[in-house]
Amino acid sequence: MNVWNALSRAPWAACKGAVVCVVCALATPFASADEAVETRPKQEIQTLMSAEEFRSAGLHRLSPEELEALNTWLYGYVEIERREAVEEAIPSGEPSFGLEHVTQRVASIFQRDTPDEIESRIVGTFRGWRGNTVFNLENGQTWRQSEAGEFFVRIEDPVVRIRRGAFGSYLLSVEGYGSTVRVRRMD
Repeated sequence: MNVWNALSRAPWAACKGAVVCVVCALATPFASADEAVETRPKQEIQTLMSAEEFRSAGLHRLSPEELEALNTWLYGYVEIERREAVEEAIPSGEPSFGLEHVTQRVASIFQRDTPDEIESRIVGTFRGWRGNTVFNLENGQTWRQSEAGEFFVRIEDPVVRIRRGAFGSYLLSVEGYGSTVRVRRMD
């Protein structure tokens, strides 16, 4: 249901802007969208609006039960919208592998499943690494060498594995060779 359509049918339709501000103000993290709908919000609409705004919106005509239902609905609606926005904003699965440093704060709040290791190919001729090498993978990811070191080889389209290392690092290894190098995702 479109929130603007719902607001325009409400008795307080003249105050859409104020109601949207209140909806945004109610957007604090909660355990789940289902719980949010069943649980009374921490902040109520009447504490977020001035007495004049509350009255001009016609909310003073609501019974305590109707006001509680409105608060619960607003909070639940915002929670559902917030969760959908998070789902769209944070990639999951292989596309999110190595991006934890970019989305660290969000990922710590809304942890998504990411694999411990990925496998792909380096496209074209691979000549090893020399201190600041960029690795363009077949899956579209770009990684850069993040530690000193050299490894010389000349092979075509090698299979590589990138796995999680200690302290948030990632290790790249080339199939068939024993060398590994720390890398950091660039994209």
